[in-house]
Amino acid sequence: MIGRYSVGAMIDFPNYSNVGDSAIYLGQLAWLESVGISGLDFICDFQTYDRRALTKAVGDRAILLTGGGSFGDLWPVGQTCRENILLAFPGNPVIQLPQTMHFQGRPALDRARAAVDKHRNLTLLWRDEHSLETARREFNAASELCPDMAFCLGSLERPLAATQPIVWISRNDKEKSVVAPTDSPGVTDWPREPYTPLRRLNDSLTGVTIRFPRQRFWRALLTRTFSPLATSRLRAGLRTLGRGEVVITDRLHGHILSMLLGIPHVILDNSYGKLSSFHKAWTCGVEGVQFARSADEAVAMASELAGAPAIHRAESRFA
Repeated sequence: MIGRYSVGAMIDFPNYSNVGDSAIYLGQLAWLESVGISGLDFICDFQTYDRRALTKAVGDRAILLTGGGSFGDLWPVGQTCRENILLAFPGNPVIQLPQTMHFQGRPALDRARAAVDKHRNLTLLWRDEHSLETARREFNAASELCPDMAFCLGSLERPLAATQPIVWISRNDKEKSVVAPTDSPGVTDWPREPYTPLRRLNDSLTGVTIRFPRQRFWRALLTRTFSPLATSRLRAGLRTLGRGEVVITDRLHGHILSMLLGIPHVILDNSYGKLSSFHKAWTCGVEGVQFARSADEAVAMASELAGAPAIHRAESRFA
């Protein structure tokens, strides 16, 4: 697919501490390198997106939209930026990298359709069959099934020996569905990011780029902080997962990264079925991975997995 295009830009660097989104970003870079694309002229987060700057940098080349779980109205900032880009660049090839779709209301879906259907060369990639079926029903753009880009990281080495029987990576946001029992040990979420010198530099350069969005010098310096930040966030998440002999999680990338690390784990659904849909499409039947429908069931399954041998670490789906 990508070989048909000259790619000039990628939109939506995840400039926040979510480990899963950093894994997606780094997986996308690994995938681009694997197909012979080692550098892009324009990468931005939503704060530093500027239409005129993107126009000048990308020309008539393809634009990549970062994958994840933001296609819908649950996280409206990302969706609004995505639709604005589709409307502003109707002639550029645009590839939406693998997403999960979830709309809570019809008006937001209708707005998305208006932007999608006006674009002349758009490809939409989806992480699960439900999103794919919805897209093919609602949109005119080409839609295909594709696994999450974090798999392009390939198998990962456990960063430390397990120090506790269970680590429970539990969402603490609007996608939360299951509450961990109050007496459960090891309950946490992705680690908070410390305010390092690199983080301070990124914040300063973000401010300058917002103020002077079309000055390439500042934008180039800002972009150079992206991969180191994403790598630091991913490593912190891997250390959190690695502390557990077994993982319980309702975060999709708690599941995916546990697979890449070879850690037995139990997954629970989020508020709208993202994990169950993904599990059904790609990881159902994988030894050492269990799907639970309640917190109590997850604890029981994790107890059974404790002491079991490490699962075979997942390889990159694009190797």
